[in-house]
Amino acid sequence: MVKTVILGIIFGMILQRSRVNTYNTIGGFAMLKDFTVAKILLTAIGVGSILLFLEIQMGLASLGVKPFNIGGVIFGGIIFGIGMAVLGYCPGTLIVSMGEGAVDAVVGIIGGLAAGFVYILMDPQIGQLLGPDMGKINLYTRSAAATALIVFLFGAFLIGISFYINKKRKG
Repeated sequence: MVKTVILGIIFGMILQRSRVNTYNTIGGFAMLKDFTVAKILLTAIGVGSILLFLEIQMGLASLGVKPFNIGGVIFGGIIFGIGMAVLGYCPGTLIVSMGEGAVDAVVGIIGGLAAGFVYILMDPQIGQLLGPDMGKINLYTRSAAATALIVFLFGAFLIGISFYINKKRKG
């Protein structure tokens, strides 16, 4: 728990320092003019996937895979996209902006919590509308060596793209 809080604070500081929680940065990325968001995300996903894999292998973390539901993913993606378009924040940058004192971020957090609560209440009624449960799909059901290779290649690829974008944007 303490490790998670410390890593969350460090990640929040990186987000705040790089200004990815500002409307101009998010908007610039949406218009393909500012690639700061892409560089941060690619690096975070690349490093995070490698570190999480290592933690799981060392027994320091466990993997909780949720059942795959295509309708839920599509519906959730639409709601996520609408929220991001309206507020100009994703969940991580929302917390960073709240820490900076942004009132709209507090409204967004309250709205997100309310939406989550409504979903919990409505899940029994809408669960069947979202499509079939396709089971828990993940790489860990295959060989550990193949999984390690895929995770490390994937992480290195994303980090490499981030550095490539950074080099191209500076040049």
